[in-house]
Amino acid sequence: MHAKRWAERSFVLLFYLCLWAAAAHAVAQPLLLPTPFSVLHKLMELLPRPAFWQTLFFTLCRTALAYLLGILAAVCLAVLSFRVRLARLLLSPLLTAVRATPVTSFIVLALVWLSSAYVPILTGFLMVLPIVYSALFQSLHQVDPQLIEMAGVYHFSAARHVFLPSVLPALMESCLASIGLCWKAVVAAEVIGVPKLAIGSRLYESKIYLETDGLLAWTFTIVLLSVLLEALLRHAAHRLTEVHHD
Repeated sequence: MHAKRWAERSFVLLFYLCLWAAAAHAVAQPLLLPTPFSVLHKLMELLPRPAFWQTLFFTLCRTALAYLLGILAAVCLAVLSFRVRLARLLLSPLLTAVRATPVTSFIVLALVWLSSAYVPILTGFLMVLPIVYSALFQSLHQVDPQLIEMAGVYHFSAARHVFLPSVLPALMESCLASIGLCWKAVVAAEVIGVPKLAIGSRLYESKIYLETDGLLAWTFTIVLLSVLLEALLRHAAHRLTEVHHD
């Protein structure tokens, strides 16, 4: 079954590579659409350069910081809103505005107030916060009150034995759902803010200098890292769930 899945994925990848190569041959304009080989060649040129890995490192650091801060803030605010009705009333319009406002608006506004190095962190943070907050807040409200009473009767910790098992699946799913959005938001903010040592800055420079092969090479890197981040996070969530059940 595992071999069959890999065969199917390899077939799909090969199909789209052939389609890309055929389209590039038909266009016959490398500036508009370079071939897969030229993009791979450009990527191979980038890999040995220390600046390439430094760029990846700093963008990943910005993403990790934005992601962790977003989750931490969402957990604290969801618990506060669950316990204090006034906090829920005050936070509701703010989070609604965050969901409704385009990412580019946040980026442009943040560039007025902050250094370009911090704008991607704020943008990623704002993408994670409402997703995790909503999932956690709803799961807290769905906890059965009778289970809480039972935990009190038998002197169990309600937080550990009732709330945590009830909210953990929703928290995990929201964290998995938000990592991709956080990553894309950070890179988008880098494209607009153009900070030093950032993947988004390299995308912007490739576009300015009409290096389409470089643009696609960096785009491929972004997609690959996004897939790896989600896979690593999903594996960590699976292991955490197993430890909790044990």
